[in-house]
This record gives sequence, structure tokens and C-alpha cells, in this order.
Amino acid sequence: MERSRRPSELLAWVTVKCRELGATPDAKAFARSGALLPKKFYEELRPLAIFADREFPGRDDVLIQPNLDNDNFDARITVGRGSKTIFVEITYAKDGYDESRRMEVLSREGSVSLTGPVSSSGRKGSPNRKVHVESEARSHLVAREEYLAIVRKRLEDKASSRYGNDHVLVVAVDDYLPLRESSDFDYLRAAAESWFPTLGLDFGRVVLLGVAGQLFISFEPLPL
Repeated sequence: MERSRRPSELLAWVTVKCRELGATPDAKAFARSGALLPKKFYEELRPLAIFADREFPGRDDVLIQPNLDNDNFDARITVGRGSKTIFVEITYAKDGYDESRRMEVLSREGSVSLTGPVSSSGRKGSPNRKVHVESEARSHLVAREEYLAIVRKRLEDKASSRYGNDHVLVVAVDDYLPLRESSDFDYLRAAAESWFPTLGLDFGRVVLLGVAGQLFISFEPLPL
């Protein structure tokens, strides 16, 4: 996971691993377990690979070095034969508790509603644990507003630490359900632009990156 790779190599490796993690029941169980390595893979390395592929298409003079330690960056990108180094911090805009409970139902029943309300009782792993997800659709506009609140919270969390102009913040966002149309992307851009003046983010650049590969919005681009 920490091997240095070119953008195309990293994306190819991540694509293969995604396929392997969905190939068998045991692999799927591990992928959904919430354990450290699959969590790092899906929440950091996969967004990093998508970002690098979009940011540096076809370039062989770029090396991405993922960082799994608890530093203030998740990857170091060396550009142009070492002439420039960019540090990338990645945060995933999602409700982790909601996702975890849906994963419990998915693992148990083989399918789960992505939009229905979730209720649960008992501690996870205990014999009396119960999780129920209703099969219910939600208004897209309501879902979008709720999701934008999650995106803003992720940005607010990153505003509490100092990074610097050589750091890029990549916010991985869901461009599959709550943000899926071009009008949603425009709405997100306008909302983010209204948030930034009051957040005080210490980054040279912020990128809102869709994990489905549709969305890529960049603010304050760094010269490369």
C-alpha cells in the first residue's frame, strides 16, 4: 500500500485490489469489516488514485508515495523529477456510523437500501444486536442538503489544524447518490465558495473529488 507508483500504476493497482476485495464472500467480509487496512484503502488510497489520475493524466515524471502513518499528510507527490513536492491530505465526506450499520445489514442479508432510515439497538457484535434499514426512497433535494452538511463538517474539521501552501486537501465526495447531476455539482461549488471565507483552511488548494469519477472541483490551484 505504501509503495511509490506513477499515477497510472497506482490507479491500475487500486482497480485490481477493488476487484479482488469483491471476488469472494471472505474478501467482501474483510472489505466491509472496518479494519484498518481496508479502511485506509477505500478512504485514502482509492481517492488518492482517482485524484492523481485526474491531476496528472499520462505523466511519467510524477511519483505518488502513500503515507499510512499519523502525519499531517496522507501522500507525498513528487513532480517533475523531484523539482516539486506536494503533500496531499485526504478526508472522506460521509457519515461513518450510518455506513457501518448499513454494512452490517448488507453482510447479513446480502443487500441493503442506501437511502432508507436506519435504526439499531445493542452494541455491535453483541448477541442482542439489531439493525434495521427500511426500504424507503428520499427526496433528492433533502438528501443533497443533508450531504452538503457532511461535506462542510469535514472541511470544518480540517480547519482546526495547520498545514501550509504545499498541502492539497482532497475531499472525497459521493457523486453517485446525493450528488449525481451537473446541477448538483454547480450547487456544491457555489456552497463551498460561500463556506471558504469563514473556514480559514490552511491549504494551498482544496479539491472536491467524486469517488464515482464524475466530479472534480478545484479551488486555488497550485502552480506545477
